[in-house]
Formats: sequence, C-alpha cells, structure tokens
Amino acid sequence: MLKPYNKAEVAFDFIREIGQDGRNSRTWLSRDHQLDAEIVTKQIAKAKLGDPDEFFAESKALYASAHPNVVQIHYACQDADHVYVAMPYYERGSVKDLISNGRFMTVREIVAVGCQTLSGLHNIHSKRLVHFDVKPDNILLSLRGEALLSDFGQAKRMNFVGVAEQDRHYTPMIPPEAMRNAEFDVTFDVYQIGLTLYRMCVGNGAFYEQLAKYGRGITDRDGFRFDVRNGRFPDRSTFPAHIPSKLRNIVRKCLQVDPAQRYPSALAVANALSGIDDLTFDWRMTRTPDNTTWTKNENGTEYSFVLNPDRSCELTKTVNGGRRTRVRDECRANISEKEVQKVLGSY
Repeated sequence: MLKPYNKAEVAFDFIREIGQDGRNSRTWLSRDHQLDAEIVTKQIAKAKLGDPDEFFAESKALYASAHPNVVQIHYACQDADHVYVAMPYYERGSVKDLISNGRFMTVREIVAVGCQTLSGLHNIHSKRLVHFDVKPDNILLSLRGEALLSDFGQAKRMNFVGVAEQDRHYTPMIPPEAMRNAEFDVTFDVYQIGLTLYRMCVGNGAFYEQLAKYGRGITDRDGFRFDVRNGRFPDRSTFPAHIPSKLRNIVRKCLQVDPAQRYPSALAVANALSGIDDLTFDWRMTRTPDNTTWTKNENGTEYSFVLNPDRSCELTKTVNGGRRTRVRDECRANISEKEVQKVLGSY
C-alpha cells in the first residue's frame, strides 16, 4: 500500500505590501511564526497561473538555482487560492532603490553589482533556465551589499537545442526579438542585463524620461516597438561623463538589436566588466537644478568637480581634511563634454 505524503501547516502574518510589480503576484513583508523572523512572502494567485503543474514552477526554479548570488528560498506552500513562496527579507532593498530619486552609482559599484548579478545569471543558465525578467527591481542587496538575483516567476527551462518559450514580457525591458518570436536563448537575458547596466549608468530618472515620450504606460506601442527594433531605445549615445568608454561599449554590445551580435553568455559579459580599470572608478555624481557635481576621495585627498549649466567648471581638492584649494588648470569658462571626460579620467 502506498503511503500518502504528509501535510503540515505554516503560519505567517502579512505586515505590509512591499511590491506589486508582477502581473500575477503580490509581495509582502511577513512574520513567520515558526522561524520567529521577518521574511518576504510572494503571494501568487492560482487562477492567474491556470495550469496546476505551474503552481510551484518558480519555487522549483529558485531551489534548482541555489547560488551565493541568487536569492535563496525558505519554503513554498499553498492554500485554496494562492501559492506562497517564502524568501529572506533584505533590508537594503534592490538596485532600483540605488538608482532612483536622483541617485547615481559609481563605476566601481556598477562593476561589482554587475559581476555578482552575472555570476548568479551564469549559474541559472548552467541549470538550463532562461530568467526572462532581469531588471533593477529583481536584483536585491544583502547586508554586505552583494547582489542577489531574484524573482523567477517568468523563468523557463531550455529545450535540447538551448531555447525556451516565453510570451509574457515586462515591456520597458523587452528585447527587439521578443516582438517577433516566442522562442529565445540566453541572449534574451544578456540584453536585459545590458539594459540593467545602462540604467545603473544613467540613473532611473533618465531611463523613465525616455520612456515618457511613448505615453503613460507606453500607449504609443507602435512608436516604442519601432524604436526598440531599430536600436533607438534606449539612447546608446549619451552617458554621464564619468562612465568610461569600456563600460559604454559593454552596454552597447549587450543591447545589440541582433542577438547574434551580443555577448554569447553571462560569463562573457562578466569577463568584459572585470577588465575595466579606470581612474573614473570612484567618482560619484550628483545633479541639482544648479549644477552637476562629481566627488571622490583618493588616499585622503577629496576632489570635487562642478559643472555649471553654462559649461563653466571648477575642480577643487582637500588634502587630509585641510583647506580646499582650486586646481587652476581645470577651472574653465567653457568646457566640452570630451574635456569633462578627460578631467575625470585624470584624477
């Protein structure tokens, strides 16, 4: 006689909702009574999934992709109407939080977070999965600031020729080929990691400003699709001055319209990123209506480079907390964008 499997209860309380980016799910900060801990609980409506075989697809993909740079899973369970996936709560939030509200990342941060995310993504691909939803919202930060790839709700397994089917897409991050095809390989994720790196470079404000021209919620779908298919969205021509050419070129290669022209794997992107070594690594940019300022601290010397709307600029430095002095050769009445890049690449 076959022994039936055991069932057990899990008790948790929702504290507050912390995310509703997915079509079929809501994300909650919860109190798990068995663990006596705050966790994240993803609540997925069964009615939206439809096929019972898909109920635990995300939890299975998470478990199969265990890796230091992939969000771990505590457990998965269900009630009559929903599936629940329980994960750790990361207080530092996501990469989206790092680049929103006018904040910008340094090149060092972009390279570190990018390589960590790509390490997790390479592991996912080695398990023959395509993530299909790489974006700043889905890269969480541990207490040590390390990147962890999350949200496997759209992940699909590749077949024997290395492609996976997917017909659900997050429109702002959609690759050009998704407007024509339904089968994709890992270069789909490479495009999305490129667009994620792009958003880290230019900031979310600039990204959403570009999206706004297609209307709220992308109502001008034809215009948006035309620009994506022709490499006009996002704008690959303009980056902040502290972003070095190597990083710009990596982003552009990831965003190639033809998948065959992109990096062939997440590992190839990580190798390219690890080759960036530039004096612009630690400049942190801030923008106000009055000016754009870059600051950095190099072995006790603090530099501040201010660019005004009229293209006048001033570079100052402070050594070991002493008196601030002007670097006269770099204080000009009118400076070009290339000259700004040169200054930032020289200190």
